[in-house]
Amino acid sequence: DNTILKLDDDYALTGTVSGAVKAQVQTHLVTTSSQSISANTRTNITGLNATITPSTTSKRIKVSVRWAGEYSNASPWEACYGIRRDSTDIGNPAAAASRHVGIASHSNNHSADSTTTPDSSIYSYIDSPSTTSAITYHATFLQRFAGTLYNQRTVNDSDAVSNERLTSTMTLEEID
Repeated sequence: DNTILKLDDDYALTGTVSGAVKAQVQTHLVTTSSQSISANTRTNITGLNATITPSTTSKRIKVSVRWAGEYSNASPWEACYGIRRDSTDIGNPAAAASRHVGIASHSNNHSADSTTTPDSSIYSYIDSPSTTSAITYHATFLQRFAGTLYNQRTVNDSDAVSNERLTSTMTLEEID
């Protein structure tokens, strides 16, 4: 007895599957966006979130994030990526004086190019929310310098083979 998952107009996969497969939700971003980032301020990445309702309080949620895009600042490697459950940051290491903390950093960089070479970050975390209420998870970005975060595109984004466009996803899976 399975429920079919639907793909809505914003490419968010919604619904639940029962039986051998646990509840799964995925947001798949295929359109570009940009957002202003303040220095040293953890910010939700535009649209990169998903909501799930655990079936019991003992269920854990595996949160998987794949972000692609580029930051406008000439020092893009100064970034930390993370996960926020509703309004609470989760999965980060203990605070360490003035050091930024997060779950991941860029998977790739090209320090001489901050306009046409996309960056990516791929990470996951298993959360124990202890609730049966709906939970929204957000992918977050933290940077030392203020600038603009370009999602699913490069800063330049001109129509050339050197300016890639990629997609981003957040997947939530209920696990035992």
